[in-house]
Amino acid sequence: MSKVARGDVSGLVLPDEVSETILRGAAEASLIQQYAKARDMRAQNVQITEAEVTGANVFWVGEGNRKQTDAPPMAQLTWTMSAAELAVIVPLDENVADDAEVDLFDLYKPAIETAIAQKLDAAALFGTDSPVAWGALGTAIFPNIQTAGNDFEEDATPDPIELLDLIAGTGLTPGTPTGALEAIEDAGYEPSGALAYVRFKSRLRSLKDADGRYIFGDAATDGVPSQLFGMPIRFAKSDVWDQDNAHLIMGDWDQAMVGTRQGIRYKIFDQGVITDGAGAVVYSLMENDMIALRVTARYGFKVLADDTADGETLDGNSEYPFASVRPNTV
Repeated sequence: MSKVARGDVSGLVLPDEVSETILRGAAEASLIQQYAKARDMRAQNVQITEAEVTGANVFWVGEGNRKQTDAPPMAQLTWTMSAAELAVIVPLDENVADDAEVDLFDLYKPAIETAIAQKLDAAALFGTDSPVAWGALGTAIFPNIQTAGNDFEEDATPDPIELLDLIAGTGLTPGTPTGALEAIEDAGYEPSGALAYVRFKSRLRSLKDADGRYIFGDAATDGVPSQLFGMPIRFAKSDVWDQDNAHLIMGDWDQAMVGTRQGIRYKIFDQGVITDGAGAVVYSLMENDMIALRVTARYGFKVLADDTADGETLDGNSEYPFASVRPNTV
């Protein structure tokens, strides 16, 4: 069981009068939250229902002739999105907090917010440490990509021409996609954004289309993402990304949704006990002259594809709105 002790913040505890200038880190934003639709959740479990009318008919009618009727079919799909909690408690000796020249809890907040963003991204993208409450169907993008057969693997001797085809597809075999973009479009979805890890940038910079034009453009302005085939591409700067299994993930992000039951909430306690996994008391805040920062947040995630709806099954014949390019794994 961890706590913040005097030795951990020795450079920030005032031995005498010193400058108050402290550089505070900036929190990294969630990649998923920058792309997916956002929804406020008013309950732990939320049902999202979509009704779609397809196949309506109209008829040419000659002057004075009878007009025909039609009963367009209606399909209705429902997805259940469940919120799960992320939380941490940071205990701190009260004397250490009093002697510090800065608000130590405030100093920790960017790192905690980054950790929350990374946990959310890792669970939604790769199913890493994914909460049980989310379920399996339609919640982790990359495992579902593999189930749907939308992952395109490099061979043992990758080159720029092959990589370009794996990203875009050749379009030569309708119904049998050879690349990620082609697979998404073949399923009837519109690719709107891509994600990759930072080291993959160097390989993208060398790629050109048939007319010799570069398909990747580095971001030239802060806050404006890089471009790949004219769509935004963002890069993971952390350990969120599974580099062994995916170079690149792209998809129709209108089909992805992040639900927020509760945003990041901070609360400071000066009374209460902190126990270990066996229930034994580790710290008594009042008896040990301690304070503790509790951080909580509750999020849900769902891909709203036809075959991820409640009661449906995702398999190799499914039309899925995401695809990936992966390194050779032989």
